Amino acid sequence: KVAELNQKEDYEAGDLSRLIDSKVRDKVAKLKEKDKYEAGDLARLIDSAIKEQAKEISRSSQWVDSKVKEKIAKLNQKDNYEAGDFARLIDSTIKEQANELSKTSQWVDSKVKEKVAELNQKEDYEVGDLSRLIDSKVRDKVAKLKEKDKYEAGDLARLIDSAIKEQAKEISRSSQWVDSKVKEKIAKLNQKDNYEAGDFARLIDSTIK
Repeated sequence: KVAELNQKEDYEAGDLSRLIDSKVRDKVAKLKEKDKYEAGDLARLIDSAIKEQAKEISRSSQWVDSKVKEKIAKLNQKDNYEAGDFARLIDSTIKEQANELSKTSQWVDSKVKEKVAELNQKEDYEVGDLSRLIDSKVRDKVAKLKEKDKYEAGDLARLIDSAIKEQAKEISRSSQWVDSKVKEKIAKLNQKDNYEAGDFARLIDSTIK
């Protein structure tokens, strides 16, 4: 095929590179609107393309810059953008947001205080009302769990102590049940009715042997 494109009967070394070079030169001459390729045409074409691309990027960048400045000026309610407008816009936005958060926080705080005052059957909230309300609710719950009409000093500590001891007993009972089941299984494996001390060791020993 290379020989055919070179209008030759047989292919010779270098024909392919010469064919490519010829095609590139013809294409460059056509792009340069010239009848024949001249030395340096390819380099000049590449240089021209790079410069044109750089100009296009510059124009695009300028367009984006102008649009951004127009938008900032509009947000600042001004006709034209001035140096520092973007920083001022960011600063005012942050301050506005902080102010909004502050108002929200104050609103939440006021609502919590209103609710606490209501639960305490008071018109206005006073410092310490929330902690007193929580303390009162805990005392009422402890008294109810202790089946008493009124909470007494030490009831919470006694309730916690009782719960811990009950949990310890439950763990102990579970442990004893597991122990009995294991011993039953070992006795069965040893073909005995009841487990005796040392049966587990003897079972392991016989299994190994």
